[in-house]
Amino acid sequence: MNSAEEPIRTSPLRSDALANREAILEAARQLFAEKGLAAEIRQIAERAGVGVGSLYRHFESREGLIRAVMEVAAEDHVQRLRVAAGQRDSKAALREMIHATAGLFERFGVLTEVMLRGQGDELPDHRPESFGDVIELMASVLRRGVEDGSFRSDLDVPVATAALLSTFASGMLLALASRRTYSGAADAVADFFLAAIATPQGGKV
Repeated sequence: MNSAEEPIRTSPLRSDALANREAILEAARQLFAEKGLAAEIRQIAERAGVGVGSLYRHFESREGLIRAVMEVAAEDHVQRLRVAAGQRDSKAALREMIHATAGLFERFGVLTEVMLRGQGDELPDHRPESFGDVIELMASVLRRGVEDGSFRSDLDVPVATAALLSTFASGMLLALASRRTYSGAADAVADFFLAAIATPQGGKV
């Protein structure tokens, strides 16, 4: 194989460049959580301790940075949902999934709402690829609850899943958390939702 046919090799980011990228992502997470999508690139660069030019060397645009933070948020969410779904008790699993989502709002702010809604003014029709995992994890716990008798036998799982996701995407958790803790908001939503879908005392519906 001659030199013209040799494959192009890409070098991994140097440790200092990787550290800068992580610092930018963390600064963006903090500022988007504090200020929403109104956070400015200059503010993000300042908090990360880098220049604006350095930020744009890692992320080609503001939209690219927002998408990258959303991907981090989505991966974090799915990991926490998997842990919650692993609980044997269906009701406890669903409650922990709601707490995991409330924790996501606490860490990522309005970006969580944009991610769960699937669109925003700056990111039309965007939703991380892992969003399908979120839907399936929630639906799997609901199905399991129906099968083990924890939830109503007539529960429409797709409707219940959509209703739960709509609760998150509507910003209800953010609104509740403004008057109580995120954990308290999660418990309020879980109490309401579980009361609606739990098997009535005395047996299955």
